[in-house]
Amino acid sequence: MKPHKLPKKRPTLSLQGPLLTVIIAPDVETKMICAVCPELDIVAEGPSEAETVQDLLEAIRDYAEEYREDLALYLASPNRAHHWPYLQAVLQAKDDWHLKRLLDVRYGILQI
Repeated sequence: MKPHKLPKKRPTLSLQGPLLTVIIAPDVETKMICAVCPELDIVAEGPSEAETVQDLLEAIRDYAEEYREDLALYLASPNRAHHWPYLQAVLQAKDDWHLKRLLDVRYGILQI
């Protein structure tokens, strides 16, 4: 009887839980969609949910790059130093798909 051979490369599945919260809410006065990432204090607004989320992703990436470029300054800032662990994960995301995996999208009501 021949021994059973295992495949050389076995598929693996890794799951990563959400790291950043994104709250999406309509603004009934302006008829725009607002999105906020409270962990990073970043806000975006657009005419549709898809455009707003895309704008928010770009803002998060831009902030991560800026933070990395001025790392000493941001790490010394009492209201920005805690962002670094989040932004390290953002900087490691290869593309928008990987970045979206870090998000926990929630829906809410905008109250002014």
